[in-house]
Amino acid sequence: MTVLKAVMAPRPSNRGEEYDDDNGGGLREVDVYDLFDSCTPEVTGVYLSGDVDQEFLAEHRGEFDDLVRAGLRVVVNGHVQRPFLTGLSRWRRAEYRGPADLALTRVTEHPVWAGVDPAGLLYNTPPGRWSAQEREQVGVAGFYGRGYYLDLPHGATVVHTLGRIAGPIDLVFPLGSGEVLVHAGNDLMSFASEDRGTGALRDNLLDWLEGK
Repeated sequence: MTVLKAVMAPRPSNRGEEYDDDNGGGLREVDVYDLFDSCTPEVTGVYLSGDVDQEFLAEHRGEFDDLVRAGLRVVVNGHVQRPFLTGLSRWRRAEYRGPADLALTRVTEHPVWAGVDPAGLLYNTPPGRWSAQEREQVGVAGFYGRGYYLDLPHGATVVHTLGRIAGPIDLVFPLGSGEVLVHAGNDLMSFASEDRGTGALRDNLLDWLEGK
């Protein structure tokens, strides 16, 4: 089983090779422009960094759809403006005035977030371990995401909602024999942190992308 991480500018020494990313995840990093040539039969999952070229992916929407319908699992990070897979919709910015407008509410359990407290994802804090009260005092809310998706596809399951408007920020939906996980914010891997108490998120993501 192989999991690909598609990025805009892979490090030359790691192009096409297995590596441990900055958060310790085992992924094969590829340039997004090489993604479709890299999706060989042993590839079970694709993790798309939030800054990938959506225009390029949209040009290959039919090919991408076929891969997912055949069983591929995909994680979509960031702000989709050019829907490049059937079922994706455009990202909407949330109106917010404080942490209550950016708070996460888990409405459905999902294995990717198993053992991960949504409260540990809300605040970006300096290095170190902080209590819930300390995170509110020293942290900045909103790094996990400040937007959401509407016009959800048939069969979509919302995992987390955002703020008092309950906008869907994390969701999954089936596409043929495959699945698409959509996160309307910064790259999920970056939130896997033992200091946050969210270290399980990294391994959970890899397990899901491997089809476990």
